[in-house]
Amino acid sequence: MPAKKPATTELGEVLSIDLDSLSIDEIETIEDIIDGPLDDLAKPGARKAKMLRAMALVIMQRKDPSFTAADAGKLRISLKGKKKADPTPRSA
Repeated sequence: MPAKKPATTELGEVLSIDLDSLSIDEIETIEDIIDGPLDDLAKPGARKAKMLRAMALVIMQRKDPSFTAADAGKLRISLKGKKKADPTPRSA
């Protein structure tokens, strides 16, 4: 079966990030780039762009080690992970 191509838009590739798929080395690289722990990014008001660029960089470098942070800035990102339960009660 051929490899599945990433989704694309008129502006370029859409990168799907599964937070559970990151290796320890990749997490360390992300924390080095953002100059802090990933946990800091969960705080209200925390800026997310640097973290998203770092995540895109480590994911894309899996396929292409020459991929740069500048290249990462051109990607569209779709975040995947554990979905929160809908607190709305179901109607009968």
